[in-house]
Amino acid sequence: GVIAVLVNPELKALRQQEQVARAQVFAAGLLPDPQLSGGLDFPAGAPAGVTGLLNAYNASVNWAVAALVTRPANIAVARAHEEQVRDDIAWREWLVAGQARLLARRVACLALQATAAREAAAVAGQLLEVTNRNLKRGDATIAEFGVRQAAYLDAQDRALALSRQRERARQELNRILGLAPAQPVAVAPPPVAVVAARLDSAGLFDRAENARLDLAALRAGYASQEARVSRAVLGQYPALNLGVGRGRDTGGVVTIGFSVALDLPILDRNRGAIAVAEATRDQLWAEYANRLHQTRADIARLAADLGEIARESAALERELPGLARAERILRAGLATGDVTRLDYEAVRAGLLDKELKRLGLAQAAGEQQVALEVAVGEPLTR
Repeated sequence: GVIAVLVNPELKALRQQEQVARAQVFAAGLLPDPQLSGGLDFPAGAPAGVTGLLNAYNASVNWAVAALVTRPANIAVARAHEEQVRDDIAWREWLVAGQARLLARRVACLALQATAAREAAAVAGQLLEVTNRNLKRGDATIAEFGVRQAAYLDAQDRALALSRQRERARQELNRILGLAPAQPVAVAPPPVAVVAARLDSAGLFDRAENARLDLAALRAGYASQEARVSRAVLGQYPALNLGVGRGRDTGGVVTIGFSVALDLPILDRNRGAIAVAEATRDQLWAEYANRLHQTRADIARLAADLGEIARESAALERELPGLARAERILRAGLATGDVTRLDYEAVRAGLLDKELKRLGLAQAAGEQQVALEVAVGEPLTR
């Protein structure tokens, strides 16, 4: 999981968004530059007797004072957005790490199952051969041979299917790790998933509310939108612009003065922007509530599935010792000639089938445990 977070190509590209968000915070704190304007007037004609006219000029500097009012809101919007982007990236990293862990367990478990399935197919082949010899001697029926043949073909198909599943999981793991499809990756044996028969889904949901970074990102996004609403409300007040200027008319009179410009909020009053900002805020809150509902449902489903797997595994673990003991007894009897190979191989095939089921349940438990940790947003054991 850690390797995937460090080397995954998608995450490397995603992390650049944080640099953009940080730059937006910097830009939000900047004030607008003042505006310099000027002009010249040249006398093109004068009444009779009027002489000594000069070229007129004017120059002024203006600055939008309204930027001081909206600056705190702009900074609040940008900072909340930066936090949202950071949490979104961290949540994506958590998902990629969880997917890598799940795939690593799947690859290792499917390798064990494929080995057991090939052994089961070999046993089914031996049973088919024994039944075929018995059929030729008249000690078996065509129906028995057909059953053994179907069992052998099913065992072969199962072994091939498990090998295909393992290869697909291996290639997907390579993709997440940023490796070429043919690059071999050595995966350690999966840890034994210790799952309780009953999990406190309500307690896990309470942990998820604080631990899940996607929920934190949605809360930050809501805070950012709340700041946008405040900024839009400020937009309904008059925007003030101040300026100072100096000028000279064609008669040589020099003047110095100031100017004030105000937007008159009579018709628009920024009502459109306010309505859009408030509707977007309500939408974000609805998305957050929906994500909470989905999180609660996912945790409850995964906890219930793990409970069922734990109970099924416990029942299977009670059966396996008896089957293993019977297999050992029949193997000893086969060595002394007291047991036929057909009887022994039949019990051995049953034991391998149960072992395959045990490995399948172990894979399901391991994958569901990782999925539940991903849904909670933190490891189940701290």
